[in-house]
Amino acid sequence: MHYVTEWLDAYPIFWPIFIILARIADVSLGTVRTICVVRGARWTAAWLGFMEVIVWITAVSGVLIEPTLVKVVAYGVGFALGNACGVWMESGLAMGQQRVVAISKHYSQAIAMALRMADYTVTEVPARGQQGKVAMCFVVAQRKCANQIVDIITGADEDAVVVVEDVRRTVMSRRPAATTLTGWRSVPKKK
Repeated sequence: MHYVTEWLDAYPIFWPIFIILARIADVSLGTVRTICVVRGARWTAAWLGFMEVIVWITAVSGVLIEPTLVKVVAYGVGFALGNACGVWMESGLAMGQQRVVAISKHYSQAIAMALRMADYTVTEVPARGQQGKVAMCFVVAQRKCANQIVDIITGADEDAVVVVEDVRRTVMSRRPAATTLTGWRSVPKKK
């Protein structure tokens, strides 16, 4: 680190660029870390926090060693760009799961069938809306699949109300559909 600061002191025009890049890195890490905390990924959040603090100390020391207006503005620009970059990174990573709920008045069975044909597990629930009977279809899937699920739903019923929510934790296992027993296995056991 000492060599880097010596080089930057020799070429002070690069200090603002260094500060902006360091702030983009540390704020991006902080944004993703915060999302990991909310989603319950504690070890990932801890590792990202460690990296974030190291980069932050490097950036802030560049400003505090010899504060100038240009360095302070660079610090602020880096912070703003870091927020945007962090949100972009997190959306690209698509971590976690989401629950997609479709509310349909007439086509809930078509929605459920289309989702099942796409290999999603669907739960159908009858409900009552403001204008009468409706049905709700629930799907929990990886976040990267949410847009595909919404497309399937709107393809089956363009008037369906679709709600997408983040899920913190799920406990579920996919079991194969029950098969009808044949032959000697179909004879009930007597005790």
